[in-house]
Amino acid sequence: MRVLNQLDYENILYPTSLAKGEQPAEPYPSVAKAGCGLICACMLVGILTDKQLEPQEAVRISVRAGANHFGTDMPIFAKEIAERYGLELSSGSSKEELMNGLHAGAVAIIHAGKPKGLFSDGGHFVLAAKAEGENIYIIDPSFKQEKYDKDYRQGLFTMEPPYIVVSADNVMDQIKYRMPSWYLFRKHNK
Repeated sequence: MRVLNQLDYENILYPTSLAKGEQPAEPYPSVAKAGCGLICACMLVGILTDKQLEPQEAVRISVRAGANHFGTDMPIFAKEIAERYGLELSSGSSKEELMNGLHAGAVAIIHAGKPKGLFSDGGHFVLAAKAEGENIYIIDPSFKQEKYDKDYRQGLFTMEPPYIVVSADNVMDQIKYRMPSWYLFRKHNK
């Protein structure tokens, strides 16, 4: 499994806006600043298909699809990724649906957003790579150890590199302010 970190892509510009309602305008932010959703998509394509999606191509897909505003407009971008890579897509906010999908081999982009949250102090996309029991194995596309050393994040997770292991209940608490809360991708049944 290829694990990517958006912080490694400071040199790739992402023509997007960082504030709701604003149009993309120069100077554009980089993938390092605004590409968490893009990097999650790159990783999930590698997990679910025999293809690789590179960050620069993810930028092009987002811009062409019109998903490049307020970071990444995931309803638009997720649909485009699913269509391009032959994946089934569902979205929602149900813990049961999310866990059933992950247990069946699907991968999800989770839309976290909570002040002083586990994954971010604002909005952030992370990848739910798998589930075991009642735990979700998360890959944070902007992982830095010091991010998870903050006092208010302690006790909410365990580390099993490259995963941040979080109970499903704690994940649901982190995403309850975002609708849809997750975007579940799975291989087409043939």
